[in-house]
Amino acid sequence: MFKTLAQWLKSDNPQKLEADNSDELAGLVTALMIEAAQADGTVGADEAALTANVIARQFDLSDEKARQMTDEAIEQSQERVELHSLLRRLRDQSDYEERLGVLEMVWMVVLADGRLDHIEAQLMRRLAGLLFVSDVDSGLAAQKAKSNLGLA
Repeated sequence: MFKTLAQWLKSDNPQKLEADNSDELAGLVTALMIEAAQADGTVGADEAALTANVIARQFDLSDEKARQMTDEAIEQSQERVELHSLLRRLRDQSDYEERLGVLEMVWMVVLADGRLDHIEAQLMRRLAGLLFVSDVDSGLAAQKAKSNLGLA
């Protein structure tokens, strides 16, 4: 499942993920993306739309289902007090390359508003560490995200 995610992020013609546990996986990735989007205090419309778009495209969901998942993630994030259980579930289901792909998607959301404030930068360093992704690879993922967003 995550192997397809990594391939999708690397290819020019992204493939959709298999359906196995993709709803659970989509929920985990959506929640992580929303947590990152909220690091600066609010989830902007651009960040929410980008999250829904990436989730719909990556997990082969309808736009409606992706928006619903994004809205649910926003609601749940207001009640969430920690990220460790969410990140542990992602780590348990993925290898290094796949976690790097997830981190790239999170970078896209953080950079969606065209700027990176110090709180977002700190969060991304923490997420990279908790996902066991090196600083160098996290920086490369950030560059890819900027390129995908047309910011580089």
